[in-house]
Amino acid sequence: MIRIRARWPRVAVAVGAASTLAVTPVAAPAAYAAVPQPVGVTVGADGRLHLATTGAPTPATGTPFAPPGAGVTITPGPDGTLAVFAIGTHGGLVAARTSAASSGITVLQDGPTGLAPPGGHLDAITTTNGIHVFFTGNDGALHTVTYPRFVTPGAGPRPVTAAGLAPPGAAVAATRQPDNNPGAAFVGVDGALHTVWRTTGGAWATVPAGPPQLAPAGGGVAATGLDTFFTGLDGALWYVRLTAGPLPDPWTAVAVAGAGTVPAGAHLAAAHFPTGPAVVLFAGHDGAIHATTNAGGTWRPPSGTTAPGVARPGAPVAATITGDQLLADWCGNSMWFRLRIPKPRGPHPEPWNATTFPFPSLPTIRAGLNVSAALI
Repeated sequence: MIRIRARWPRVAVAVGAASTLAVTPVAAPAAYAAVPQPVGVTVGADGRLHLATTGAPTPATGTPFAPPGAGVTITPGPDGTLAVFAIGTHGGLVAARTSAASSGITVLQDGPTGLAPPGGHLDAITTTNGIHVFFTGNDGALHTVTYPRFVTPGAGPRPVTAAGLAPPGAAVAATRQPDNNPGAAFVGVDGALHTVWRTTGGAWATVPAGPPQLAPAGGGVAATGLDTFFTGLDGALWYVRLTAGPLPDPWTAVAVAGAGTVPAGAHLAAAHFPTGPAVVLFAGHDGAIHATTNAGGTWRPPSGTTAPGVARPGAPVAATITGDQLLADWCGNSMWFRLRIPKPRGPHPEPWNATTFPFPSLPTIRAGLNVSAALI
């Protein structure tokens, strides 16, 4: 995980040419003082971009950034910068970026309007080749744009698959191959998991990675490295290891958890410890945050890490790794929550030893809003 040298003590946010807003984050809880912190982002009920660093989420734009509750993704950029992306009210890609030279945030649009459903899902990833953003457009194709260094307006996103492959605005998980070439996964209109990779020659290859009619079209998907997860029509949790071999690979979807475990189509979050296991999280039927891990070499049935009722079933969860801790963020019960889970070590059922921190919140933070997080 890249540690970001973002400057958040006081953030002056420029929206267009005239609107500015000063934001002062709340002091960190003592339990977090010694570890790198995540910055979580969401688009509030007022359409403004909100940030949650070590305390209550605060507005970061003075005017609407995207439709309320829009899909949102945050990723580190070069030189200690951050970039946040969403599909704006006009159906085009919008970005909010920090600057390494100042504490300001600049909001911009890249490319044409009308590309995707306003507020649709998207995901971004940073590799040694730059920042890569992925989303499914109104044409049903996967669209992408790459920023080699700084996020600046240009030609904008372009389709890299055939049209009609995915539902517009489908959930997308960005991932990378061992050679740092970017890729993405999503559940297509046929209910199968599809993966799209940029090859070393610069071309894009589309490969099915599961059988059809297995998952809700456009439903929840998450990826960490080459491990990809999605939820089945029957509420099973599925796992595919993308082996990055010659295409097409004989990838096989394996059920991590049986029918009824996960709300069908639920949002998923996945993270991998650099020297240890991966963890997958979701908001279960009971409103608790559930997790599963492959600590010990095999995937275990998910179990609760929080009390019931802290989240809407299937609602978005964001996950980051810092040292030997996993930090998860979500919006529930009109409040922003952050969960700390020590690195799993077994035995099963995992004694998660998790701690939940509810942050005082704003009326604009509502249960079930989309969230994303990165380290600072």
